[in-house]
Amino acid sequence: MRASRPAHAELAALNSAPPPDQTARRADRVDLIIGQCNHGTAPYGKSFDDVRQRVTRAEVHVLPGQGHRAHIQAPTELGHLLNGLTTGR
Repeated sequence: MRASRPAHAELAALNSAPPPDQTARRADRVDLIIGQCNHGTAPYGKSFDDVRQRVTRAEVHVLPGQGHRAHIQAPTELGHLLNGLTTGR
Protein backbone atom coordinates (compact mmCIF):
# COMPACT_ATOMS: atom_id res chain seq x y z
CA MET A 1 0.00 0.00 0.00
CA ARG A 2 2.81 2.40 0.81
CA ALA A 3 4.25 2.03 -2.69
CA SER A 4 0.88 2.86 -4.27
CA ARG A 5 0.54 6.28 -2.59
CA PRO A 6 1.93 8.29 -5.54
CA ALA A 7 -0.16 6.37 -8.08
CA HIS A 8 -3.05 8.86 -8.14
CA ALA A 9 -0.82 11.89 -8.78
CA GLU A 10 1.29 9.99 -11.33
CA LEU A 11 -1.75 8.72 -13.24
CA ALA A 12 -3.35 12.18 -13.20
CA ALA A 13 -0.14 13.65 -14.65
CA LEU A 14 0.02 10.96 -17.34
CA ASN A 15 -3.63 11.42 -18.26
CA SER A 16 -3.30 15.19 -18.53
CA ALA A 17 -0.20 15.09 -20.73
CA PRO A 18 -0.52 15.86 -24.43
CA PRO A 19 -0.29 12.90 -26.83
CA PRO A 20 3.28 11.80 -27.63
CA ASP A 21 3.13 12.92 -31.24
CA GLN A 22 2.02 16.42 -30.21
CA THR A 23 4.88 16.72 -27.73
CA ALA A 24 7.39 15.32 -30.24
CA ARG A 25 6.48 17.96 -32.82
CA ARG A 26 7.90 20.59 -30.46
CA ALA A 27 11.20 18.74 -29.96
CA ASP A 28 14.32 19.09 -32.06
CA ARG A 29 15.16 15.48 -31.30
CA VAL A 30 13.32 12.45 -29.91
CA ASP A 31 15.01 9.38 -28.45
CA LEU A 32 13.01 6.43 -27.17
CA ILE A 33 14.56 3.85 -24.85
CA ILE A 34 13.25 0.35 -24.22
CA GLY A 35 14.68 -2.61 -22.37
CA GLN A 36 15.40 -5.61 -24.57
CA CYS A 37 13.28 -7.88 -22.33
CA ASN A 38 10.21 -5.68 -22.91
CA HIS A 39 10.66 -5.13 -26.63
CA GLY A 40 7.49 -6.34 -28.37
CA THR A 41 5.87 -7.80 -25.24
CA ALA A 42 2.97 -6.62 -23.10
CA PRO A 43 2.51 -4.44 -21.24
CA TYR A 44 5.54 -2.14 -21.57
CA GLY A 45 6.65 -3.19 -25.03
CA LYS A 46 3.16 -2.76 -26.46
CA SER A 47 2.87 0.73 -24.94
CA PHE A 48 6.30 1.54 -26.34
CA ASP A 49 5.19 0.33 -29.78
CA ASP A 50 2.13 2.59 -29.60
CA VAL A 51 4.31 5.61 -28.90
CA ARG A 52 6.83 4.57 -31.57
CA GLN A 53 4.07 4.39 -34.18
CA ARG A 54 2.98 7.93 -33.33
CA VAL A 55 6.49 9.40 -33.17
CA THR A 56 7.96 8.04 -36.37
CA ARG A 57 11.06 10.22 -36.47
CA ALA A 58 12.30 9.07 -33.06
CA GLU A 59 15.50 7.11 -32.74
CA VAL A 60 15.03 3.88 -30.78
CA HIS A 61 17.62 2.66 -28.30
CA VAL A 62 17.41 -0.84 -26.82
CA LEU A 63 19.05 -1.60 -23.49
CA PRO A 64 20.45 -5.15 -23.76
CA GLY A 65 19.28 -7.59 -21.09
CA GLN A 66 17.00 -5.04 -19.41
CA GLY A 67 13.30 -4.60 -18.84
CA HIS A 68 11.13 -1.85 -17.40
CA ARG A 69 13.28 -1.35 -14.30
CA ALA A 70 16.64 -0.63 -15.90
CA HIS A 71 16.95 2.49 -13.75
CA ILE A 72 17.11 0.15 -10.73
CA GLN A 73 18.74 -2.96 -12.20
CA ALA A 74 21.30 -1.32 -14.48
CA PRO A 75 21.60 2.37 -13.57
CA THR A 76 25.19 2.58 -14.82
CA GLU A 77 24.31 1.23 -18.26
CA LEU A 78 21.27 3.50 -18.48
CA GLY A 79 23.39 6.45 -17.40
CA HIS A 80 25.99 5.70 -20.08
CA LEU A 81 23.26 5.54 -22.71
CA LEU A 82 21.77 8.85 -21.56
CA ASN A 83 25.18 10.52 -21.42
CA GLY A 84 25.89 9.29 -24.94
CA LEU A 85 22.62 10.75 -26.17
CA THR A 86 23.36 14.18 -24.75
CA THR A 87 26.85 14.32 -26.23
CA GLY A 88 26.50 12.05 -29.24
CA ARG A 89 24.67 14.16 -31.81
